Amino acid sequence: MLKYLLSCSLVLSSLCGCELSKDVVKLEEGTLIPREVLFAKPDKFCVKLSPDGKYISYFARSESEVTLCVETIDGKLVRKFPVTSARNMYAYCWVYTGNHILLPEDNQGDENDHILCLNIATGEKNNLTPFGKSKSFVIRRSQKFPSKVLVCNNKRNAQWFDVYNIDIETGKSEKVFENNAYADMTFNENFELKVLTKILSNGDMELLTSNNKLILKIPFEDTGVFGTYHLKKGENVLYASLPLGKDKASLVSVNIDTKEIKTLCDSDEADVTLSSCDPKNFEPQLAEVNYLRKKDIPLSNKISENLNILREKFGEKEFYIQGRSLDDASWLIVTQESDESVKYYFFNNETKELKFLFSNQPALDKYHLQKMEPLVIKSRDGFNLVCYLTRANNFKEGSPAPLVAYIHGGPMARDEYGFDKMAQLLSNRGYSVLQINYRGSTGFGKKFFNAINRNLESVRNDIIDAVTWTIDNKIADKNKIAIMGGSFGGYSTLAGIAFTPDFFCCGVDIVGPSNFITLLSSVPEYWKPSMVTWYKIAGNPDVKEDIPYLKSISPLFKKDQIKKPLLVFQGANDPRVAKVESDQIVQALKEKKHPVAYVLYPDEGHGFHREPNIKSYIAFTERFLAKFLGGRYESLNNEELKGSSHEILEGKDLLWN
Repeated sequence: MLKYLLSCSLVLSSLCGCELSKDVVKLEEGTLIPREVLFAKPDKFCVKLSPDGKYISYFARSESEVTLCVETIDGKLVRKFPVTSARNMYAYCWVYTGNHILLPEDNQGDENDHILCLNIATGEKNNLTPFGKSKSFVIRRSQKFPSKVLVCNNKRNAQWFDVYNIDIETGKSEKVFENNAYADMTFNENFELKVLTKILSNGDMELLTSNNKLILKIPFEDTGVFGTYHLKKGENVLYASLPLGKDKASLVSVNIDTKEIKTLCDSDEADVTLSSCDPKNFEPQLAEVNYLRKKDIPLSNKISENLNILREKFGEKEFYIQGRSLDDASWLIVTQESDESVKYYFFNNETKELKFLFSNQPALDKYHLQKMEPLVIKSRDGFNLVCYLTRANNFKEGSPAPLVAYIHGGPMARDEYGFDKMAQLLSNRGYSVLQINYRGSTGFGKKFFNAINRNLESVRNDIIDAVTWTIDNKIADKNKIAIMGGSFGGYSTLAGIAFTPDFFCCGVDIVGPSNFITLLSSVPEYWKPSMVTWYKIAGNPDVKEDIPYLKSISPLFKKDQIKKPLLVFQGANDPRVAKVESDQIVQALKEKKHPVAYVLYPDEGHGFHREPNIKSYIAFTERFLAKFLGGRYESLNNEELKGSSHEILEGKDLLWN
């Protein structure tokens, strides 16, 4: 639950049984890729395998709307469900009846999800959590109770999530645990509470038994690389990622009764996470280490054999085990290379045959895309910054191109190798793109993660250092550097143009905070028990002594230093970064007659979900960047903006000729 709250190709003909139904003819390399192709919702995405292995489910685009579809492995459509407001759609799941899907749905981005139960046989859609304005999410399913599910909900107390046992067929719910202190609860397959996770006032964590006996204490400096997975079937053994006196997290098992910790897999390169487990007994079978690119580490001979078969078929392509049936006879495999659309496959674990299912965006396959290049760039104080460079499609060695520093959100997140729509759009428009894992990013050990604490100015330095490397290596034109990002990446954009006003030529801020005092004073109630992490990073607005530092890192208080044009996007219903964060920086720049554009979406939250809104956001962005970086853009007219709810509150001249 804690992880939930803090966080949703062309196939070579040599692949046995995996080739596309027809050859794809590539268009000329410099062809402009339409926004419609890149940023429409994929034809099929977020694909999942049913527990019995007979069906797959996926979201499908129908014009500008989305439906959840269920079909057989051989492609026969079984059922379609219209989807209205599922911004957290990647959290949907099958239940063990094999005939029901649970889908979270909110109200225009407010993140107060209800859990809808979709009946595959009848087409019925029922709300399992009609609890008013509160948040719900699934915490546990079990093969032993196929028609029941454990759901967390905070209707009683907005700060804490109680646990309910809900019968998905009758809708009857029973509260099984009233929670007033815990960030996470772990139940076994019998729906018995086994482990409680508590965050202490100093940021340390405690793992406790159901009767509050201490299993393990995790100091604050370890919490950023710590995470729990699940219990071993029939045993009081918890699987987790945990640093054991080392910088990087290992994959471990923790015996709840004896407190014995066993290392299952470790690495000096990056944190180890659990990738796949045996669907019958839940034992870990595959670990993952992701530094520059993903590396699979088999934990059993059984899965090692299958990995070798798949590697032989896919070659250098990265592939993931997306799902496994309960009998382990059927696997869903996905590939995600940086320069091609996502591809899905069915792997028969008995015959070892691999069958190509579909590409999620076949219209994209005819366009030339750029490879993403993993890089390690040194920060000024010696950290290794894992970065990803996508060169401009017209890049020529020795001729620096305009560059966009595209900064990820979080900061408790990371960029990684793979297909990235925004990187491909910007490259196609004539810009190189640099994605930077700055300190505070996850996956690189606790020293790197904790280096952000009360040190946000060094995040700015990391970004500057990485971009400077591209300038020094004649990749980027020092006079044409833009910065862009969403959420914490939006903050980094505002900070970049406010604190280093001569470095970037423009900025694009998507739902980014401008004032840490107002930001940390207006978070959702259910964030408050874990806000000590943010207080360690930036400070507590309720503590007088912390106010000077909070001001010192807030772009709003450096507004007079801003020299370069800014484009701001905001969702009106954003519960994380409230609309006031954008309002106040735009108003400050407007008062000083500084060039600023402000686009508000009244039916969106933290990021944009509705396809017409996404298209308008992209159209405005590429037009804005073309003005200041000199790249290409696709034409835009009022007809193309139909269906978008955007309101241009400031700076229409910066977005529209």
